[in-house]
Amino acid sequence: MTPEDIEIRVWAFIVISIMSMLFIIAVGILWAVTFEKQDSALAPIDAIFLEILKAVAYMSIGTLGGIAGRKVSKKAGEIFGEVK
Repeated sequence: MTPEDIEIRVWAFIVISIMSMLFIIAVGILWAVTFEKQDSALAPIDAIFLEILKAVAYMSIGTLGGIAGRKVSKKAGEIFGEVK
């Protein structure tokens, strides 16, 4: 196995892990909003928990964007480097 193959598998594992975490957070929040009985006022601990989940979701979206940008810029550099 070449170093490029190992790098591809590692990045694939990282991306799948982050996407799974983001999916679970989204489904959990949607489940809580849709199927759980909600009081008119949100408990303080629930508000803090939702803020933490939102922060983790935003960070994971940013991380996925960074990974995608890194790979795209590397590939674009290779393509445009060959054109010259």
